[in-house]
Amino acid sequence: MNELHLYLYPCIIFTYVEKILILDGDESFGFRFSKDYMSKYKIKILYPRPNLINFINDVLSLNDEYDFIINNFEIDFYNKNSELLPLNSKIQEVINNKFKNGKKVFMSSQFVYRSGDDKKDENYKIEPETAYGKTKCEAEKKVMENNNYLIIRRGLTYGKCTYNIYTDILAAIRSGIPLKMNGNIIINPLLNKDLSCLTEKIINDYSNEIFNISSDEDMTLYCFGNKIYNSIRESNSNFIKTFYKNNLNYNMDNSKIKRKYSFKFSGLSDTDFLTFHR
Repeated sequence: MNELHLYLYPCIIFTYVEKILILDGDESFGFRFSKDYMSKYKIKILYPRPNLINFINDVLSLNDEYDFIINNFEIDFYNKNSELLPLNSKIQEVINNKFKNGKKVFMSSQFVYRSGDDKKDENYKIEPETAYGKTKCEAEKKVMENNNYLIIRRGLTYGKCTYNIYTDILAAIRSGIPLKMNGNIIINPLLNKDLSCLTEKIINDYSNEIFNISSDEDMTLYCFGNKIYNSIRESNSNFIKTFYKNNLNYNMDNSKIKRKYSFKFSGLSDTDFLTFHR
């Protein structure tokens, strides 16, 4: 009688880890997202500073192998070099041409909306009054050319990072050198931790969708800077209030994202700015 020999081989389970490309990992959102989810995803980060040409060449040199391409690159509204603003839409065009696979995620802005006293939900009229807003609007049109996309219209993002207007404010507080800040454009501050958390949820849950992500607070940049200053210093700041040619109100309605995830946004009073300041 022949013996029946059973050979047990170890069972090897291969788990696929999604790949995410983030354009600009130094700015507030990219900095926070990569830190929060580096152990969950394979994250590749590209940095536009200090050389934009090298940055674009780095994008073009990559393989089309990413599940999510998050375009966090921007020349922001407060940037002094307005000649660079067209890059906000050009970079999305580069992404569309280079990456045919994967979901394209575009980090847009509340500046794409038409200014008005009403809170702006995702269906509010898109009619940007600023050159910055127009380039963001053009980039939104480009990302919609893809079969699989997501648009996040975000408020002014703050929190620990390498650079953005928020780090400029902290630098001005540290140095005591006055900083010029706008006093007649209403925006919504947004902690990068909140943006990172919600972005990670919706990139997997939704396609071909638009979300407003902003806090419940609305204020001018000048007011925002003073709130940070007053939480760190006891005296009043010496920030210089400047004015845009028109009064603009971009206060967003965030009820869609709050409903979907029962999310409570952080407020400026909840934030320990001394932790970021060090």
